Amino acid sequence: MNLGKGRHIMNRIPIESRFLFHVHPLAATGYFVALMALLLMFNHVGIVGTAFGGLILLDGWYLGFKQVGWQLKYSGWLFITIVIFNVLLNQSGGPYLWQVKLLGVTWKLSMPALLYGSVMGLMLVAMLLAFALFNAILTANKLLAVLSPLSPRLALLVVLSMNLVGTLKQTFRQLALFQKTRNIDPASGSVKHRLKVGMRFMNILLEKALAAGMERARSMDARGFGATKRSQYRAFRWQIADSWFLGSSAILFFCLVGLRVGSYGWTGSALTFNGSISLMDSWILGLVGLFLGLPLIFEGVAALWTN
Repeated sequence: MNLGKGRHIMNRIPIESRFLFHVHPLAATGYFVALMALLLMFNHVGIVGTAFGGLILLDGWYLGFKQVGWQLKYSGWLFITIVIFNVLLNQSGGPYLWQVKLLGVTWKLSMPALLYGSVMGLMLVAMLLAFALFNAILTANKLLAVLSPLSPRLALLVVLSMNLVGTLKQTFRQLALFQKTRNIDPASGSVKHRLKVGMRFMNILLEKALAAGMERARSMDARGFGATKRSQYRAFRWQIADSWFLGSSAILFFCLVGLRVGSYGWTGSALTFNGSISLMDSWILGLVGLFLGLPLIFEGVAALWTN
């Protein structure tokens, strides 16, 4: 069993060998900015479902489906919370799937509210999946290369913000491992004990993050960071494939923007939310699927061209 698992890991192509990882940082940034904008532009059930399914396939192709499963496991609680709150806050507007009278108040499960909450939850989870792929493709040196010409200080702030969650997770693991040697385990004991230990951990993490930030700010200021144009230790050269990739992404994006301006693919009220698909919605659904499939299409073309 372990041999099969090891063989599977060895056969899996690393993300550093994929097409999207080697796209020029400016072209990759343009693609991800357009992708995140598209995730907020449409709230049709079919379109959001297509975007969500496409991102699962895209993240699974680049990051591995095991990691995607972990992401869906943790973001699933956000999805359920959003659905529950939407159902509770939108009691009017039928048809009703179920209703119950509790403490003199009639609670109703509205079909439009359930659909609307599910779509809002899927939009949030899809955005988290897009950010996960964004962090894997656009590494710190790529973000600095894109943003430094505009503002070196802004570039540094963005890079630090993108890596903040990962840094805090790593620090928390180290702190938890150290505290276990003192018989202090945040995952065991009563609820009161866990809250007390957790608050102590958060206090230590915030103090360490603040101290590290002050130290980094003093060191960067002492080196004159931002005073002049910053050089890059790695040169990124624009290729013909970058032009084709960015151009194709831009054409699809502006076509979708035009359809959104025409009020297609969007429902303004949760009371009138439904899953019906018109002809224009089908066009949007196809264009969104094609936009998400662009990295895989270009990777296939690049593989054929190389071979």
